[in-house]
Amino acid sequence: MRINMPFVRGARSTMLPLLLALAISACGDDTAGGNNNVPSDAGQVWDSEVIPDASTDPPLALLEIYPLDIWAQPLPEDEASLSVSIQGQPVARAGWPVVTVNLYDAGDYQISLDAPEHEPQQVLLSWDGGSTVDGATVTNLTSDVAHGLSVSHDARLVGGDLIPVHTVYLGLRHKWFSAEGRPARRGNAIELLRDGQQAWGAVYQDLTAATDSVMIATWWWDSEFELIRDPANHHLLTPEQRWQNTMLGILETLTATRRVLIGEFWGSHDILDWLTSDADMQAYADASGDDFEIMGQGNTTSGVFQFAVDPFQFGDRVRSTFTETTDRVFDPEGDIESSVPSRQVDLTLWPINVELQIASYHQKFMVLDQDVAFVGGMNIKAVDWDTNDHLVFDHLRMEFGATETERVDVMNKDSLPDNGPRKDYMMRIEGPAVQDVADIFHERWAHQLSVSAPLSENSSDFVVERGQPAQAGGSQIQITATLPQPFWEHAIAETWFNAVEQAEQYIFVEDQYWRIPMLTEVIVERMTEVPNLRLLVVTKPVSEWTDPGCSWTHYTHQELLAAFPDRYATYQLRSFDTVVTWGIDETEERFQDMDVHSKMLIVDDKFMSVGSCNKNNRGIVYEGELNVAVLDPVWVREQRRRIFANMLPAGTVPTDDVATWWVQFSDAASWNDYVWDNWDAEGGDIDLGDISNPDPLPLEYTPDGFIYGLTFRTVSDCLIEDVGPDMT
Repeated sequence: MRINMPFVRGARSTMLPLLLALAISACGDDTAGGNNNVPSDAGQVWDSEVIPDASTDPPLALLEIYPLDIWAQPLPEDEASLSVSIQGQPVARAGWPVVTVNLYDAGDYQISLDAPEHEPQQVLLSWDGGSTVDGATVTNLTSDVAHGLSVSHDARLVGGDLIPVHTVYLGLRHKWFSAEGRPARRGNAIELLRDGQQAWGAVYQDLTAATDSVMIATWWWDSEFELIRDPANHHLLTPEQRWQNTMLGILETLTATRRVLIGEFWGSHDILDWLTSDADMQAYADASGDDFEIMGQGNTTSGVFQFAVDPFQFGDRVRSTFTETTDRVFDPEGDIESSVPSRQVDLTLWPINVELQIASYHQKFMVLDQDVAFVGGMNIKAVDWDTNDHLVFDHLRMEFGATETERVDVMNKDSLPDNGPRKDYMMRIEGPAVQDVADIFHERWAHQLSVSAPLSENSSDFVVERGQPAQAGGSQIQITATLPQPFWEHAIAETWFNAVEQAEQYIFVEDQYWRIPMLTEVIVERMTEVPNLRLLVVTKPVSEWTDPGCSWTHYTHQELLAAFPDRYATYQLRSFDTVVTWGIDETEERFQDMDVHSKMLIVDDKFMSVGSCNKNNRGIVYEGELNVAVLDPVWVREQRRRIFANMLPAGTVPTDDVATWWVQFSDAASWNDYVWDNWDAEGGDIDLGDISNPDPLPLEYTPDGFIYGLTFRTVSDCLIEDVGPDMT
């Protein structure tokens, strides 16, 4: 049971031990039931229930405490646990989110703060009992964690007397989110869209409803990209009818101000600027006064440089958040360093040391009316559309200019579609985090205006709206970015490193690339520390003849496989169908490797990071990337189940037991590899009897689900072996 005691004058009451003893004797011993209101030692942390001060004497000084997170956001009172004590006894306090303590007695006051998924923090305020603003000092007792800690002093009227006020701003460091990045905000409604049909269908609904502003950032722009495609009649539509569903066709109809940032292919403002766009878009870019503003942006990162994440001071965040602190005198404080290790980055082509501008702005996101945001890995490009069925033959994946005849040929399995099956994700967001997506767009946009970039004369600035309302039952998420100079932001890397260091059960990676030595080093360390931790990777094969990242992919695989042969596995995704032809062995297989374009990381059914950033060094060092980090066990578990259900054989029993689904993946891949080998032994075709009424496909020739084994070989098998890990 709870015991609310009218504590007198902080710790001065000599009756305190007796009162506590009487209360416990009368009420029974609740310590086994989790009662944390009764202290047992000086280091105990009590809950955040207010302990009233029964004293009527005016205090000699006032202690203020701001219980914050590392981004200087107030911690929710129902989550945080705060205690103030002196000589092991609790001190009276009141208020939230600013906690006040009346000071009467000189001494050392221990302040302890904790919250779920944050590192606990303890500090010691030593007060000399005097009436001067310099009469208190604060010592950090949690020096092993880079928490936020700021201290200010001022004098205020309290009960008619001018007394010193010593204010301590505590900023708990989060275990998962990035301290370096934008705030992890609560109350966001999020939806994981698991294929192009879902993602672009949702974009279509919100885009066509936009009335005020549209912001779009993409690495590639295709004006003819169709957002929605009705399987019943899509092949019958004329180009004019399909145009109404294209990205540019929709934007043309809007009255909202439309701003678009398109990544330039190499460097900035050179001959290849418009390789990533088209003439239709360029015509709008060249026009002015039409509320349709387009600029390109290149990433000029090159050469050899020392990579390090910039530190920050917690006091700067406090002062920018709380206007009442403007005139207060703050104690000097040190920098808070990032947990991302520094390293030398080399973007020169070996062995001839030629500098290459290979960097880009790879972000793919949009903000509509500053109310809803979409962040993901899909470009506005013809290949970035597929259904969740990932069919081999799908006429909906034809290029815009395909004829009705060509589309019908695909429907009849007489020809393959222009674009193959594609796997990718997009996140839809409503809530406070939308401002951070808009802010990233504004930073990039304002920079282009400030340097008078091409087409900036036809573009205008805007104001980012703040304070989007929290959504009931929403999730805590962080908008994380990698941004090159002059922005220099690396929150994606820090969230990934944090997540790996928290992993206890599993790490799931689904990604276009699997060659990220910086992260691999952390994974190896964590898997060595945690004997049952497993790593499952879904990626795609690399060409040993043409892929410059072949050697680092093979190296990553071999390093992990050698260390953890039973706890590390790699898989690929394939679609399957058959066609019937004339002649001998008329039934032919149509296996098609799925283009895994995903950028997914899930840890322990708790944490997810998804967006545009690939698992390679460049994605977390100097590319322009944008991800969404989510910490929500219920939500993440459900998404992981949906992702697995799509990959595994139909009817696979959902499970949250890692050992069980680990075997499900292994068994599914073994079966599909067996089927693949059977087709290969037959030369890719078999005889099923009368072609007008063929026999059913035998079980041993029928794959189930999309999962297949994937094995990488050794570095020596790669034609190109000496491209640096930061370039590929």
